[in-house]
Amino acid sequence: VSELWAIRGHCEEIRAKKIAKRAKLPLQWFDKTPSLNGKKGIEKLKTERGVLLLRNRTSAFVDQFQHPIGRCAKFYKLTAYNNCNFWCEYCYLYLTFRNMPISTHFVNYDKMFREIVSFEKANIPDMLRVLNLGELCDPLAVEDITGFAEELIPFVAQETYKTKLLFLTKSDNIDSLLNLEHGGRSIMSFSVNTEKVYQQLEHRTASPEARLTAAKKLHHAGYEIRLRIDPVILYSTWRKDYIDLVEKIFAYVKPERITIGEYRPSKGLASHISSRFPDSPLLKIHSGLVNEGPKLRYPEKYRLAMFRVIVDTIKKHDKRVKIALCKEDIKIWKSLDMQINGLYCNCLR
Repeated sequence: VSELWAIRGHCEEIRAKKIAKRAKLPLQWFDKTPSLNGKKGIEKLKTERGVLLLRNRTSAFVDQFQHPIGRCAKFYKLTAYNNCNFWCEYCYLYLTFRNMPISTHFVNYDKMFREIVSFEKANIPDMLRVLNLGELCDPLAVEDITGFAEELIPFVAQETYKTKLLFLTKSDNIDSLLNLEHGGRSIMSFSVNTEKVYQQLEHRTASPEARLTAAKKLHHAGYEIRLRIDPVILYSTWRKDYIDLVEKIFAYVKPERITIGEYRPSKGLASHISSRFPDSPLLKIHSGLVNEGPKLRYPEKYRLAMFRVIVDTIKKHDKRVKIALCKEDIKIWKSLDMQINGLYCNCLR
């Protein structure tokens, strides 16, 4: 992040100034969000994801996820950010926030904290008592700038006893979290991929080794650790590379759960990728994908082959680790002899 923006009259000024002081960046005030029309490629990315916009959130911070074709549990989201400051080429948020692409942090924490207390008191099944912070952002990507998690984690530890937080990240911005009183109420989930996927597609993120090192540190600090291998991408050396990735994971940490997901872009994502990364290798992949609901997916035989290699390699290291597939049809689970009752997905308690 190279610039901090705020919307005059729609942003808690004290909080915004506190963040600016922490970030050592000037705070630029606007009457409304500036337009990004006409920018493409790197210039488009620099504006969208090189800026952090601070504003209040008027809609709910806590709401429930609804998968369009019912392939996912109705988990709960906590929306502290919209969009992300990393530059992953496959990011679905390019499409999600196509009308408001600037990365945004919502700074009216008091409203958020009240909603968390209400969530704690609500009649919700135990399995769903997790607030997922990673559905619409990477919640630790700019933690060094905002210090948001430093405030949220102790609040939940002190004010709840049933609710858990789930941080899903490609960041290693975790040093400020190591000595917090978290009370076992925060789950740290790291998205990891092969070295080739990282080098070619996950720009400005921490390396896989750095993420796993961060996971190890957090584990030693008492946090529950989960991992996602997502998106799994088919390419010439995929088999060796994903086996190597699993070997690397267990050399660093023993996760409680591992969730696996294939590359599954929405049908309109390609144009948003090409406007930012015109030479992206993903654009060639799309022609080999098949329609399945609102998403494009690998043909079933390739999907099963990739999942089977990864699942089998995980089980060689730890037969008891909980493994799940992200947003896959039940027949895929059954083909891999995976448990579908009592799901152990990343977003559930």
